[in-house]
Amino acid sequence: MVRFLTIAMVVTASVGACDRAFGDRSAKGAVLFSENCAVCHGADARGGGGAGVAGLSKTPPDLTVLAADNGGEFPLGETLATLEGYADGGLRGRQMVPFNDLASDDKRRVRLERGRARVARPLADLMQYLRDVQRP
Repeated sequence: MVRFLTIAMVVTASVGACDRAFGDRSAKGAVLFSENCAVCHGADARGGGGAGVAGLSKTPPDLTVLAADNGGEFPLGETLATLEGYADGGLRGRQMVPFNDLASDDKRRVRLERGRARVARPLADLMQYLRDVQRP
């Protein structure tokens, strides 16, 4: 019985630490979003910004419906590819400034729809924030 309680306490502590880690990532992602994305996508990520941005030719998309637009599943791989493209300036034909703040040698493992990927910690944080702001 004591052994079971000890194991239960360790598992509970681990889950709590994991929740705090995701919360920390989301909070850091919120700061990155505010600094890099909110000017166009709005402070609430619903695409309401961009009015004062020179050269902006269309309304930025609502980032809170990425999961809803993908059958209820947040499109991790597609979102990562898009963010990495902006981080390294590799997306052609898009009117967005490269996000040098998102590039980093500090890598983090992220679970994708098919396997895992090692991504820069700021990108992982931003992806966690975007996952957290999804609405139905």
